[in-house]
Amino acid sequence: MRSALPLLVLLPLGACADAAYQVPVVSPAAQAAASAEIQQGQAPVRRPLTDEQAKEAIARVARRLAPAGSAVCQDLGRQCAWRFVYDPSQELNAAATGEGDIIVQRGTAEYARNDDQMAFVIAHEMAHHAANHVRSTNTRAQLGAALGGVLASVIGSYAGLQADGLVQGAAGIGSQLAVISYSKAQEREADAIGATILHEAGYDVGEAREMLVALGRLSGQTRTSLLSTHPAGPDRVASFDAAVADMRAVNWQLSPQGVGRSVTPK
Repeated sequence: MRSALPLLVLLPLGACADAAYQVPVVSPAAQAAASAEIQQGQAPVRRPLTDEQAKEAIARVARRLAPAGSAVCQDLGRQCAWRFVYDPSQELNAAATGEGDIIVQRGTAEYARNDDQMAFVIAHEMAHHAANHVRSTNTRAQLGAALGGVLASVIGSYAGLQADGLVQGAAGIGSQLAVISYSKAQEREADAIGATILHEAGYDVGEAREMLVALGRLSGQTRTSLLSTHPAGPDRVASFDAAVADMRAVNWQLSPQGVGRSVTPK
């Protein structure tokens, strides 16, 4: 574990690069097992929280994840600064944009059963920054800059960084930022690198995985199609499990060249 860093430090993200982590290929049998696990349970139910309760929960997790996310960025040869923005919308969603901005919607705290599950959602978005997905193409760079300007103007109407480490955002801003889409390979990579951030922060990676299973139950999508914006639940869960096993085998070490071993499907 590394020493804590401030939540808001103005440092640039690293330059564009190839994949930071090569996610292992999973077998059809592993996907079938993940599908059965998802179908055997019930979709999570939102538990209403007040804005103050949700903000406190999100800020608590964000503060703990911030130094771990910075450490993982450094392991990948990058520098990442974090600014966490609270969106009072009730959707289970978060978004990454700009130079280390993470927008977390209130529903993330309301659907999560514990801090480990909430941390999965936030760490996934931090991983998009760590892997430089936000600025991986010129189109995304232009879009991210434009939306970053919108975000800055919205935040400018508030007092700025709050004592709890969260910037107050406007309802629905996370939905606006959702127009930034990543490839399915990048989503799998963000899940995997997010697991490393979770481990570095001392969260229970196995418990955090339950949020990924819950997301699969909420979506109801069982197969990844060409037009899908995210891998289907079974695909994501099986890929996550393979990546976690892979990284545990190398003691959770990441490098600018990436780690990971391909697994031949059976």
